[in-house]
Amino acid sequence: MGFYEDVINAARNERDAAVKNLVLGWHSSFLSTPDGRWGIGCVPNSRKEAHLSRESHTSSIMNASLFQLAELIVSPFPQEFAAATAACAALLPFPHEGFPLDAILPCARGDKVAALGYEREVVPMMRDWGWKLAIFDDLHCSPDCFPVSEFPEGAKGADWVWLTPEALRDRWLPSTADILKTKKGCFLQGPGLPYLAKSFAALGVTHLVTPAAKSCINGQSKNIRSYIAAGGDPWLCPELEWRVHFTNKQM
Repeated sequence: MGFYEDVINAARNERDAAVKNLVLGWHSSFLSTPDGRWGIGCVPNSRKEAHLSRESHTSSIMNASLFQLAELIVSPFPQEFAAATAACAALLPFPHEGFPLDAILPCARGDKVAALGYEREVVPMMRDWGWKLAIFDDLHCSPDCFPVSEFPEGAKGADWVWLTPEALRDRWLPSTADILKTKKGCFLQGPGLPYLAKSFAALGVTHLVTPAAKSCINGQSKNIRSYIAAGGDPWLCPELEWRVHFTNKQM
Protein backbone atom coordinates (compact mmCIF):
# COMPACT_ATOMS: atom_id res chain seq x y z
CA MET A 1 0.00 0.00 0.00
CA GLY A 2 3.02 2.32 0.04
CA PHE A 3 2.24 4.01 -3.27
CA TYR A 4 -1.40 4.62 -2.39
CA GLU A 5 -0.39 6.02 0.98
CA ASP A 6 1.94 8.41 -0.89
CA VAL A 7 -1.00 9.59 -3.00
CA ILE A 8 -3.32 10.13 -0.05
CA ASN A 9 -0.66 11.86 2.07
CA ALA A 10 0.37 14.15 -0.80
CA ALA A 11 -3.27 15.00 -1.50
CA ARG A 12 -3.82 15.93 2.13
CA ASN A 13 -0.93 18.37 1.95
CA GLU A 14 -2.93 20.36 -0.59
CA ARG A 15 -5.98 22.54 0.01
CA ASP A 16 -9.27 20.72 0.51
CA ALA A 17 -12.44 21.98 -1.13
CA ALA A 18 -16.01 21.13 -1.86
CA VAL A 19 -16.82 19.61 -5.24
CA LYS A 20 -18.69 21.87 -7.65
CA ASN A 21 -19.05 19.52 -10.62
CA LEU A 22 -18.51 15.79 -10.92
CA VAL A 23 -19.15 13.92 -14.17
CA LEU A 24 -18.67 10.18 -14.69
CA GLY A 25 -18.76 9.78 -18.46
CA TRP A 26 -18.38 6.81 -20.77
CA HIS A 27 -14.65 7.20 -21.28
CA SER A 28 -13.46 9.42 -18.43
CA SER A 29 -14.54 11.49 -15.46
CA PHE A 30 -14.34 15.20 -14.69
CA LEU A 31 -14.26 17.13 -11.42
CA SER A 32 -14.07 20.83 -10.62
CA THR A 33 -14.09 22.93 -7.44
CA PRO A 34 -15.40 26.42 -6.66
CA ASP A 35 -11.81 27.77 -6.53
CA GLY A 36 -11.18 26.83 -10.17
CA ARG A 37 -9.26 23.57 -9.83
CA TRP A 38 -10.29 20.71 -12.09
CA GLY A 39 -9.12 17.28 -13.12
CA ILE A 40 -9.87 14.48 -15.57
CA GLY A 41 -10.10 10.95 -14.20
CA CYS A 42 -10.22 7.37 -15.45
CA VAL A 43 -13.47 5.47 -15.94
CA PRO A 44 -12.78 1.72 -16.09
CA ASN A 45 -13.85 -0.09 -19.25
CA SER A 46 -17.49 -1.15 -18.87
CA ARG A 47 -16.95 -4.10 -21.21
CA LYS A 48 -14.62 -5.70 -18.68
CA GLU A 49 -17.18 -5.69 -15.89
CA ALA A 50 -20.71 -4.52 -15.28
CA HIS A 51 -20.91 -0.97 -13.93
CA LEU A 52 -23.42 -1.54 -11.15
CA SER A 53 -24.60 1.56 -9.33
CA ARG A 54 -24.70 1.25 -5.55
CA GLU A 55 -26.72 3.86 -3.72
CA SER A 56 -24.30 3.93 -0.80
CA HIS A 57 -21.42 4.68 -3.18
CA THR A 58 -23.37 7.38 -4.98
CA SER A 59 -24.41 9.10 -1.75
CA SER A 60 -20.90 9.09 -0.32
CA ILE A 61 -19.44 10.44 -3.57
CA MET A 62 -21.99 13.25 -3.82
CA ASN A 63 -21.30 14.43 -0.27
CA ALA A 64 -17.51 14.04 -0.35
CA SER A 65 -14.82 16.71 -0.41
CA LEU A 66 -11.71 16.57 -2.58
CA PHE A 67 -9.74 14.85 0.20
CA GLN A 68 -12.45 12.26 0.79
CA LEU A 69 -12.68 11.44 -2.90
CA ALA A 70 -8.91 11.16 -3.26
CA GLU A 71 -8.86 8.53 -0.52
CA LEU A 72 -11.02 6.31 -2.76
CA ILE A 73 -7.98 5.76 -5.01
CA VAL A 74 -7.65 2.40 -3.22
CA SER A 75 -11.20 1.38 -4.18
CA PRO A 76 -11.69 -1.37 -6.78
CA PHE A 77 -15.23 -0.17 -7.53
CA PRO A 78 -15.42 1.65 -10.92
CA GLN A 79 -17.72 4.41 -9.66
CA GLU A 80 -15.45 5.31 -6.76
CA PHE A 81 -12.22 4.90 -8.71
CA ALA A 82 -13.49 7.24 -11.44
CA ALA A 83 -14.29 9.95 -8.90
CA ALA A 84 -11.04 9.40 -6.99
CA THR A 85 -8.75 9.72 -10.00
CA ALA A 86 -10.43 12.96 -11.07
CA ALA A 87 -9.95 14.31 -7.53
CA CYS A 88 -6.28 13.27 -7.51
CA ALA A 89 -5.73 15.01 -10.84
CA ALA A 90 -7.28 18.18 -9.44
CA LEU A 91 -5.33 18.09 -6.17
CA LEU A 92 -1.97 17.10 -7.69
CA PRO A 93 -1.94 18.56 -11.22
CA PHE A 94 0.92 18.16 -13.66
CA PRO A 95 3.05 21.21 -14.48
CA HIS A 96 2.46 22.99 -17.78
CA GLU A 97 5.72 21.77 -19.26
CA GLY A 98 6.29 18.27 -20.55
CA PHE A 99 6.80 17.13 -24.13
CA PRO A 100 4.42 16.44 -27.02
CA LEU A 101 3.41 12.82 -27.41
CA ASP A 102 5.37 12.62 -30.67
CA ALA A 103 8.55 13.26 -28.67
CA ILE A 104 8.49 9.65 -27.47
CA LEU A 105 8.13 8.25 -31.00
CA PRO A 106 11.78 7.24 -31.56
CA CYS A 107 12.54 5.77 -28.14
CA ALA A 108 11.05 2.29 -28.66
CA ARG A 109 11.23 1.98 -32.44
CA GLY A 110 12.17 -1.60 -33.28
CA ASP A 111 11.91 -2.67 -29.63
CA LYS A 112 9.51 -5.12 -28.04
CA VAL A 113 6.75 -3.34 -26.09
CA ALA A 114 4.32 -5.10 -23.73
CA ALA A 115 1.08 -3.10 -23.53
CA LEU A 116 -1.33 -3.90 -20.72
CA GLY A 117 -4.79 -3.07 -22.04
CA TYR A 118 -5.94 -2.25 -25.55
CA GLU A 119 -6.29 1.50 -26.09
CA ARG A 120 -8.12 1.92 -29.39
CA GLU A 121 -6.78 5.42 -30.07
CA VAL A 122 -3.20 4.63 -29.05
CA VAL A 123 -2.43 1.20 -30.51
CA PRO A 124 -2.47 2.37 -34.17
CA MET A 125 0.03 5.12 -33.28
CA MET A 126 2.32 2.61 -31.61
CA ARG A 127 2.25 0.41 -34.68
CA ASP A 128 2.95 3.39 -36.94
CA TRP A 129 5.92 4.26 -34.72
CA GLY A 130 7.46 0.84 -35.41
CA TRP A 131 6.98 -0.57 -31.92
CA LYS A 132 6.86 -4.38 -31.81
CA LEU A 133 3.70 -4.77 -29.76
CA ALA A 134 2.43 -7.56 -27.58
CA ILE A 135 -0.94 -6.47 -26.19
CA PHE A 136 -2.34 -8.12 -23.08
CA ASP A 137 -6.11 -7.75 -23.13
CA ASP A 138 -8.92 -10.26 -22.68
CA LEU A 139 -11.39 -8.52 -25.00
CA HIS A 140 -9.50 -8.39 -28.30
CA CYS A 141 -8.46 -11.16 -30.67
CA SER A 142 -5.51 -10.63 -32.98
CA PRO A 143 -2.10 -12.23 -33.54
CA ASP A 144 -0.46 -9.74 -31.16
CA CYS A 145 -3.09 -9.94 -28.38
CA PHE A 146 -2.69 -12.27 -25.42
CA PRO A 147 -4.58 -12.96 -22.14
CA VAL A 148 -3.99 -10.47 -19.34
CA SER A 149 -2.87 -13.33 -17.09
CA GLU A 150 0.24 -13.68 -19.27
CA PHE A 151 1.31 -10.06 -18.80
CA PRO A 152 4.06 -10.68 -16.20
CA GLU A 153 5.82 -13.15 -18.51
CA GLY A 154 5.27 -10.91 -21.49
CA ALA A 155 6.72 -7.94 -19.64
CA LYS A 156 9.81 -9.93 -18.74
CA GLY A 157 10.55 -10.53 -22.41
CA ALA A 158 9.85 -6.95 -23.51
CA ASP A 159 12.18 -3.95 -23.75
CA TRP A 160 9.46 -1.47 -22.75
CA VAL A 161 6.08 -1.58 -21.00
CA TRP A 162 2.99 0.56 -21.58
CA LEU A 163 0.34 0.62 -18.84
CA THR A 164 -3.15 2.10 -18.88
CA PRO A 165 -4.48 3.89 -15.76
CA GLU A 166 -6.41 0.79 -14.74
CA ALA A 167 -3.04 -0.65 -13.70
CA LEU A 168 -3.56 1.44 -10.55
CA ARG A 169 -6.99 0.01 -9.80
CA ASP A 170 -6.19 -3.64 -10.46
CA ARG A 171 -2.76 -3.36 -8.77
CA TRP A 172 -0.72 -4.45 -11.81
CA LEU A 173 1.57 -1.45 -11.34
CA PRO A 174 2.81 -2.21 -7.80
CA SER A 175 2.70 -5.98 -8.27
CA THR A 176 5.00 -5.89 -11.31
CA ALA A 177 7.31 -3.12 -10.08
CA ASP A 178 10.32 -5.45 -9.83
CA ILE A 179 9.90 -6.38 -13.50
CA LEU A 180 9.32 -2.78 -14.62
CA LYS A 181 12.56 -1.63 -13.01
CA THR A 182 14.54 -3.92 -15.32
CA LYS A 183 13.09 -2.45 -18.55
CA LYS A 184 14.45 0.30 -20.75
CA GLY A 185 11.41 2.27 -19.69
CA CYS A 186 7.77 2.09 -18.62
CA PHE A 187 4.97 4.38 -19.77
CA LEU A 188 1.96 4.97 -17.54
CA GLN A 189 -0.89 6.60 -19.41
CA GLY A 190 -3.63 8.73 -17.88
CA PRO A 191 -6.03 10.31 -17.40
CA GLY A 192 -6.42 10.47 -13.65
CA LEU A 193 -2.78 10.37 -12.59
CA PRO A 194 -1.53 12.50 -9.68
CA TYR A 195 1.75 14.31 -10.28
CA LEU A 196 4.01 12.27 -7.98
CA ALA A 197 7.07 11.67 -10.14
CA LYS A 198 9.24 10.17 -7.37
CA SER A 199 6.55 7.74 -6.24
CA PHE A 200 5.99 6.53 -9.78
CA ALA A 201 9.73 6.30 -10.43
CA ALA A 202 10.08 4.05 -7.38
CA LEU A 203 7.73 1.59 -9.11
CA GLY A 204 9.74 1.59 -12.33
CA VAL A 205 7.65 4.11 -14.28
CA THR A 206 9.82 6.39 -16.41
CA HIS A 207 7.23 8.23 -18.55
CA LEU A 208 3.85 9.67 -17.53
CA VAL A 209 1.43 10.38 -20.38
CA THR A 210 -1.40 12.75 -19.46
CA PRO A 211 -3.99 15.05 -21.07
CA ALA A 212 -3.60 18.81 -20.63
CA ALA A 213 -5.61 21.82 -21.71
CA LYS A 214 -4.22 23.32 -24.92
CA SER A 215 -4.49 26.82 -23.45
CA CYS A 216 -5.56 28.64 -20.30
CA ILE A 217 -8.55 30.32 -21.93
CA ASN A 218 -11.20 31.17 -19.35
CA GLY A 219 -14.04 28.69 -19.53
CA GLN A 220 -12.07 25.97 -21.31
CA SER A 221 -12.56 23.53 -18.45
CA LYS A 222 -16.33 23.94 -18.89
CA ASN A 223 -16.01 22.90 -22.54
CA ILE A 224 -13.90 19.89 -21.56
CA ARG A 225 -16.46 18.94 -18.92
CA SER A 226 -19.27 19.12 -21.48
CA TYR A 227 -17.27 16.98 -23.90
CA ILE A 228 -16.70 14.27 -21.29
CA ALA A 229 -20.33 14.46 -20.10
CA ALA A 230 -21.46 13.82 -23.68
CA GLY A 231 -19.49 10.57 -23.72
CA GLY A 232 -16.39 11.95 -25.43
CA ASP A 233 -12.98 10.30 -25.26
CA PRO A 234 -10.14 12.53 -23.95
CA TRP A 235 -7.94 11.23 -26.77
CA LEU A 236 -10.27 12.91 -29.26
CA CYS A 237 -11.14 16.09 -27.36
CA PRO A 238 -10.15 19.13 -29.49
CA GLU A 239 -9.30 21.17 -26.39
CA LEU A 240 -6.89 18.63 -24.91
CA GLU A 241 -3.39 17.61 -25.89
CA TRP A 242 -1.41 14.67 -24.54
CA ARG A 243 1.91 15.47 -22.90
CA VAL A 244 4.78 13.27 -21.71
CA HIS A 245 6.50 13.87 -18.38
CA PHE A 246 9.66 12.08 -17.32
CA THR A 247 9.84 10.88 -13.75
CA ASN A 248 13.60 11.43 -13.65
CA LYS A 249 13.19 15.00 -14.96
CA GLN A 250 15.25 14.17 -18.08
CA MET A 251 14.32 13.94 -21.73
